[in-house]
Amino acid sequence: MYKFKKIFMMDLMNLFTNPMWIFYAVGFPTVLILILGFLMSGSYGQTVTSYDYYGVALMIFGVFNAATFSANSFIEERIKSPNMRIVYSPVRPFFIPFSKILATSFFCAVTYTFVSVFLHFAAGVNYGGSDIWAIFIVMLLSIFFFSALGVLVCCLLKSEGTTNQILSFLFALFSILGGVFFPIDGLSKAISAASWISPAKWILMVSLRIIYDKDFSMFPPVCGGLILLSAVSVFLCSRLFRGEEYI
Repeated sequence: MYKFKKIFMMDLMNLFTNPMWIFYAVGFPTVLILILGFLMSGSYGQTVTSYDYYGVALMIFGVFNAATFSANSFIEERIKSPNMRIVYSPVRPFFIPFSKILATSFFCAVTYTFVSVFLHFAAGVNYGGSDIWAIFIVMLLSIFFFSALGVLVCCLLKSEGTTNQILSFLFALFSILGGVFFPIDGLSKAISAASWISPAKWILMVSLRIIYDKDFSMFPPVCGGLILLSAVSVFLCSRLFRGEEYI
């Protein structure tokens, strides 16, 4: 465990000392939520304000970025050099990808919590009040799954550029279908049906139901699904990662 802890701390330092990743995790979602909340004010009614909607929906978009953070922290060229020494050291090869997953999950949990607290006090975004624990659990499980997914895609493709292109396209599509930028249920039956393939729709729906309706009916299946998908992703990472190919 000592050797894994050293790798984990190194990965955390790489994440928290990268100014661009700090910007994309903190600055970008904060500014985007405030701008869209202001521009769309009055479009969502009094119960659910535009700041409330985008404060939750765009945090889910930020959760998707956990996959990009983990992919870059796993296979970015400047980070691969120190990892090469780990590959040749007497530690389990699986420590490398699993450390990236945990470090990215911790990084995103800390930065997104900071953003949520700021938005709650600055724009009055509602994150569930006394039920915020449930929203926090959903977001944590989502962050871990997408962190694992980013590393898994890297293990499959072994290319930072290709991984980022594929993930960016998929997450943009999932965000649109999931209603992250604007509700799409009223557009057409076909689009509404297609939206169910988007994980953003499930995460957004369970979050809004908990916050505004105190409805926890979707909480167990969504959390169970995220745990199962995370376990499968981590297992596949352990089977697919090869130190010699990583180098």
